[in-house]
Amino acid sequence: MEKGFSRRDFLKFGAAGAAGAAAIGLAGCSPAASGEGASTQAAEGVINSSEAVIKLTDAMPKWSFMVAPEPIPDDKITETIENDIIVVGAGMAGLTTAVAAAEKGANVTLFSASSAPISRGGSNYARNSKVMEELGVEPFDPSPFYSHEYRAASDNVDQRKWMKGFNHSEEAMNWMIDIAREAGLEVILERDNTFDLGPNYAHAFSTLGDSAMVSTGQQGAVEALEMKAKEYGVQLVYDTKAEQLIREDGGRVTGVVASKTSDGSYVKFAAKKAVVLATGDYSRDKEMLACYCPEALKFVGFEQEEIDYNTSFVMGGIYGGDGQKMGLWAGAAWQRATAAPMYQGGWGGSHEPLAFHMGLNVNANTERYQREDLSAPYSAHQLLSQPGNIAYGIWTSNYPQEIIDRGHEWYSFGSDYTLPPKTAEELIAMWDAGVEDGSYFKADTLDDLAQQLELDAAKLKEVVTRYNELCEKGVDEDFYKNPDFLVKIEEEGPYYAAVNTCTFMTIMGGLRTSVNMEVCDENDQPIPGLFNVGCMIGDMYANQYNFAIPGNSYGLNCLTFGYLLGHDLAEGKFD
Repeated sequence: MEKGFSRRDFLKFGAAGAAGAAAIGLAGCSPAASGEGASTQAAEGVINSSEAVIKLTDAMPKWSFMVAPEPIPDDKITETIENDIIVVGAGMAGLTTAVAAAEKGANVTLFSASSAPISRGGSNYARNSKVMEELGVEPFDPSPFYSHEYRAASDNVDQRKWMKGFNHSEEAMNWMIDIAREAGLEVILERDNTFDLGPNYAHAFSTLGDSAMVSTGQQGAVEALEMKAKEYGVQLVYDTKAEQLIREDGGRVTGVVASKTSDGSYVKFAAKKAVVLATGDYSRDKEMLACYCPEALKFVGFEQEEIDYNTSFVMGGIYGGDGQKMGLWAGAAWQRATAAPMYQGGWGGSHEPLAFHMGLNVNANTERYQREDLSAPYSAHQLLSQPGNIAYGIWTSNYPQEIIDRGHEWYSFGSDYTLPPKTAEELIAMWDAGVEDGSYFKADTLDDLAQQLELDAAKLKEVVTRYNELCEKGVDEDFYKNPDFLVKIEEEGPYYAAVNTCTFMTIMGGLRTSVNMEVCDENDQPIPGLFNVGCMIGDMYANQYNFAIPGNSYGLNCLTFGYLLGHDLAEGKFD
């Protein structure tokens, strides 16, 4: 065996794992000590440190999730279901694909590990829609904002997919609006941030006519899609978990072997045309996180619990990467982009629906540590570098009216676009009610507030004094945030505070994916017959999913790309 590792396996294993494995395979690579006959020439088979390289060979070990299990033998399979198109997963992406294909005449089977349609969240982006036209909301212009978003992702995303999604999102959204309305849902627009240059709206589905279902309204959408799937003759099979893809001798993917959750027996789903994976994220697999996004490990609820495929909305990880693993075993490559975790920071006291409190914030050491005018997801990444991953927004009752007087309307998370902004009086009443249930803090003095927050009272007074000096100057000389948000903290209380923490939701991405949703190998060649949609699409996001385009994943990855792929498959584009 050669001492070293292949570049291919280095990338699969991850830099941290490579360092450990290199230590095993490269023993004796330290140069001789000075004065003991040190030589500029390395001994045979040993790497001289001056070369500053690590030789890589196929000796590199792999993560266990990358190793394909033995194929499930035919004699263990008790049932075979054959159809033109097999879709795996009954979330927004899978159901959209199935319905779009079936309406064009394709024969489709959709199976899922869940017991019924299941989805999470509620925000759906589209550049324009009939709902926006009805409300007089102008379509969003992507330039120059998209360039800003590409830079935020270190230009490590597939711009072709972004623009294809943008250009077809109106068509797909209007299609979904018709399905939702036919099922008795109302499609509303929810407010989003205005300060980060992106669109300040997203589509949401409601049975109540207001914002009450924004956080869970997507469940209504998938149930509406299931109704339409049944109308079009889609075969639906639930409580059946995908286990392995069937690929013939490195050629076409021709099906999926799955297990029934009731008794563990195996069923084969044979696909004449295509298998579409729509199985969600990998955030509940500890090893996959360690490989692709180790920073998120601390936020996931381990020791790892059994996956609940009927989970609607949960923080701390959702699914176990079933589709990503099956794709890797079948020869798919991983995306090039870095992992994009979906974090959410606290937004208590913020006038923007998905932003940080833009007044004074201090960390657990009672220090101001950043400019506060940023979105809640970006604030979460800041919190990752703070002691205890926690911070506190602090303000007094003059804060909301001054923000409003400076031209900033105040909307809470999930606000219906047609509803008026909050008044200062409404906000103070909301905070006072929050004090009663423990979601906010209130004190008559800074000493009392410091005690409640377990902060250093003397340091807190110094920070407030300095912050008020900057407010008087109208210039944030410490961090240079927008002076609109320099609002003086009054000397007389009451003082309000909110706890801001980093919350982990999911991770976007996975298998390398073409602009047509084909799953690709290491040479960027599509694997015949294999496609994926939804949050597992590779190279759509990098570094962090930042919410600057509200509902971008649901609107593009699930709805628009599922809609387009379904039509493409039905029309024989890949035959």
